[in-house]
Amino acid sequence: MNTYDDENFFCSYIELRSGANYNDLIETPAMLDLIGDVRGKSILDIGCGFGMTDEKLAGIGAAHILGIDISSRMIAKAMKKHKRENIEYRVMDADDISSIPSKFDLVISSLAFHYIKDLDKLLRDIRERLNEKGLLIFSSEHPLSTADYNGFYSQDADGTWNGYTFSSYGMEGKRDSEWFGAEVTTYHRMFSSIVNAISDSGFVLKRVAEPLPGEEEVKVIPRLLRERHKPSFIIFKTEAV
Repeated sequence: MNTYDDENFFCSYIELRSGANYNDLIETPAMLDLIGDVRGKSILDIGCGFGMTDEKLAGIGAAHILGIDISSRMIAKAMKKHKRENIEYRVMDADDISSIPSKFDLVISSLAFHYIKDLDKLLRDIRERLNEKGLLIFSSEHPLSTADYNGFYSQDADGTWNGYTFSSYGMEGKRDSEWFGAEVTTYHRMFSSIVNAISDSGFVLKRVAEPLPGEEEVKVIPRLLRERHKPSFIIFKTEAV
């Protein structure tokens, strides 16, 4: 069973996303900024979760959106809470997107690629699903985060965040950790490996973002100040060639 379909895990995750959280304050705004104008575009969202981003894009002019997620619970919530006439939701593993007959102007993915074992295959499959000059925009946990799940932020005596300590950046591969009481498997890749995989799969890198919180976001979650020492997210904007 997919971890996100475990009832306790799913409920804990939804509760996390219901309050002030890193995704909504940092990652999602940066993703939307890089996505830009979607009027008239067909979009594939890999790992769409409960569909909040898809609803936003549908509301600003996307022609059609196919949101896929391996979690049936996520798709059920998306269909209940974030459904529109121009959105289709489907339970599907990212490894199976080659079975989709349609092509798209834009493929997006929010915080899903670090769960993918074979990134090269996924990127090749995405390339085949894109129209000429189509865009792929995806976010991932930052390589400094995926390197070592025992990494830690440090503070001065007065509580000021002063740094981040981690290890194993150059040791790529599988990482197992516990989140909401469940074992979660992700894959660590160095920045260079991600960029090379993008290039080797037929994409040109257009933009890289490592979003940081502003003053307003820090007021909501004060510990976001530590992002200045180690950002949680990285986002790539690429174009098919």
